[in-house]
Amino acid sequence: MKRQIGQVFTPQKWAEWLINKWDIFDAWLDGAHICDPTAGQGAFVRAMLHIARKKGIPITPERLSRLTLIELASVNLDQFKKDIQREFGIEFPTTQLYCQDIITETHDGKYDILIGNPPWANFGDLPTRYKKHLKPYFIQEGLVANLQRTLLGSSRVDIAALVLKVVLGKLLKENGKGYFYLPTSLFFGDDAHSGFRSYSTRCTHSFSDTYRNFAIDSVYEFTSTKVFDGVNTAYCCARFQGDKLQNFPVSYFKELDGKWVEHKALPFNNPTDPWRIVQNLDELNAGETLDIRLAPEQKPRQGVNTCGANSVFIFDNKPTHLPDTFLYPLATKEIWEQHTLPPQKWILLPYHQETGKPLTWEQIQQNDTMFTYLLSYQDVLQNRKGTLLQAVINRENWWAMLGVGTYSFAPFKVIWKAYGSKQFNPIVLSSIDGQMWQGNQAMHAFIPCWSKDEACRIKTALENPEILNLLRQLNGAGKCNWAQPGKIKKILSFSETENRSIGK
Repeated sequence: MKRQIGQVFTPQKWAEWLINKWDIFDAWLDGAHICDPTAGQGAFVRAMLHIARKKGIPITPERLSRLTLIELASVNLDQFKKDIQREFGIEFPTTQLYCQDIITETHDGKYDILIGNPPWANFGDLPTRYKKHLKPYFIQEGLVANLQRTLLGSSRVDIAALVLKVVLGKLLKENGKGYFYLPTSLFFGDDAHSGFRSYSTRCTHSFSDTYRNFAIDSVYEFTSTKVFDGVNTAYCCARFQGDKLQNFPVSYFKELDGKWVEHKALPFNNPTDPWRIVQNLDELNAGETLDIRLAPEQKPRQGVNTCGANSVFIFDNKPTHLPDTFLYPLATKEIWEQHTLPPQKWILLPYHQETGKPLTWEQIQQNDTMFTYLLSYQDVLQNRKGTLLQAVINRENWWAMLGVGTYSFAPFKVIWKAYGSKQFNPIVLSSIDGQMWQGNQAMHAFIPCWSKDEACRIKTALENPEILNLLRQLNGAGKCNWAQPGKIKKILSFSETENRSIGK
């Protein structure tokens, strides 16, 4: 596989920072065998050599024999060799350079220390052919339950989770250690990363499968320092211990005002749950599950996802050439920031309100303007990417979207900002001239309601300050997963039959 997958190179300064943070250089001098299993252009090994030169320590053949790079792209290894020759005047031993896909190819070496920066890309973002190639490995490592799950929400599993499970299981010597830069989603992502948080990895041998435990004992989250330019993903570095059961709390350091402030990290409830971050364990006393009575059809939902076709379905002004029946007000930030309800945007939903299903082509043809409009964008809509979307299109129609169902047409919605916010302010939106407000993709989440009294009751329950406290502890403030439906479902305990009010 020649294409670069989720490649984010580590700046030399920050490779050295991580090495110095955990005394990895000293371990190397003391005889440790060190490997970067996703080496890129070898920033971490190069950093080891730079530190040696600054300290006046000879770079001997024996020391070089204990530094190994594994990299998918041969061009990166070639560049590394040239750089080492130019900077240090030495020929890095080719016996320590492996052009391999560490996930799918066998590597016989075992190492005391693993170090690096695994690729950052979701499963769903991988090239189609490579995605098909990797599916069995995601299942083998317990990151998804089956092939079907890779088509659904588990497509958000980060490939870094798979790399870590593979290398911690197969490359690490007994009781070895790993040090990596990582996206924080591995610790705070919802169901997509619960498989990573099993804290065990599968080791496949000739005649049997065995499992190795691993533990994370300390994490440093960067909140203001830019380690990686142009990367919007929240990230951290973490230390892993092989062959050890995961224990909590984990020492979790957050960057605040130029200093590292220690916090404690624990799973929200079950061991594989996302982590909560507190400065004092006494804060956990306020974090009990909150009960709120909701019907099965009222589970929190995300807004409508046009799957890259916003320009087709979303309008700044209500279009007069399309039928009012299928135009709906779209929630925008002005509702919360300016406390104004006149719609700022509109969305076209060619769907049945009663069934939540797309109109048939015959039904669309009954309206000349909508028929002409959609037909003009047929190629655009048919070429949208995404396995799940294609499954919907194949089952229904090419004008289908994700996140549309009967819940979308409930006359009332308790809706909140779910993405990038630091506050939790649910509001009630009612219909405008019979047309129901819609959430905008991952920006919003909502609970559908079929009466105003029900909506007001749920809004009041959601205003319990403990919910905001828990969201902050779950470390999503200002991030894409701030108050997404999956997180809200974890915070609240849903009772379908009992009449219970919110409380502890």
